[in-house]
Amino acid sequence: MKENEEKKVEQEPSTENQENEEKTNTEELNSLTYEELLEKVDGLKEDALRSAAELENHKKRTANELINALRYANSELLMSLIPSITSLEKALDNSEDEKKIDREGILLILDSFEKTLENFNIVPIKPTGEEFDPEKHEAVSTVNNSGEKDNIVSNTLERGWSLNERVIKPALVVVNKNN
Repeated sequence: MKENEEKKVEQEPSTENQENEEKTNTEELNSLTYEELLEKVDGLKEDALRSAAELENHKKRTANELINALRYANSELLMSLIPSITSLEKALDNSEDEKKIDREGILLILDSFEKTLENFNIVPIKPTGEEFDPEKHEAVSTVNNSGEKDNIVSNTLERGWSLNERVIKPALVVVNKNN
């Protein structure tokens, strides 16, 4: 019973405050002219519309942020896997024909990695022969091959990676520059 009495006591002051506020608002509204009341109504309508628009914008912004957070949640996973894949690629490049069994094993592991990554929309960037794009490629050096076009990637040192078409790691490349 004491709890109920305490709740009543807690509720009474807030109820009193609301009643006093309503009386004050009513008295204020009664003292206004018709034109002033119309202005006040118009102002309140504008405030309501502005609030509704702000709420709608907030909903859209939050939805986009959530979609992006979910879409790119695997970025950290990708950054953790890239060094392993790069090491496998370098092992392939450095293996000799004598070790054909090892080379085939590494290729199978690498293919398995790549298929798994592709299932999560993580794809490699292989730019050799493409025009240099600073958004996707990081130029490590340049060469002057007169037979090739200017600003073309002549060699890919390390592949880049993208997640849902967003570059996570740019490809390390050598770019042709004709002087």
